[in-house]
Amino acid sequence: MFKILLIEDDNLLQKLYSEIFKKKGYDLKIAGDGQEGLILVKKENPSLIILDIMLPGTMNGFDVLENLKRNPDLKNIPVLVLTNLDSERKTAEEIGAQDYMVKANTTPDMVVKKVESMLKS
Repeated sequence: MFKILLIEDDNLLQKLYSEIFKKKGYDLKIAGDGQEGLILVKKENPSLIILDIMLPGTMNGFDVLENLKRNPDLKNIPVLVLTNLDSERKTAEEIGAQDYMVKANTTPDMVVKKVESMLKS
């Protein structure tokens, strides 16, 4: 079973993706901010991370991504950025995100298909 970490502060999206991925047979862990996300990455060793950019607290999604890519034990975990910021794709990809989706242009089904595709490759 693949383990996915969702780093997202929106409670509705947390619940929505929790239900969807659990129904599909995935083990989904959720972090509500960047610091909690980094702690869970180290603890859970997920197969893939879904990462929002705008997060509460001292670390945004770019900070999380930079920390992941600097850590030899974590740098190979694929990261899908799922955010409202359409303008930040280039920055996310330069830091090391494998893919980038804009929430307003994306359905939950599209996210699931992207995750499944990323896990197969």
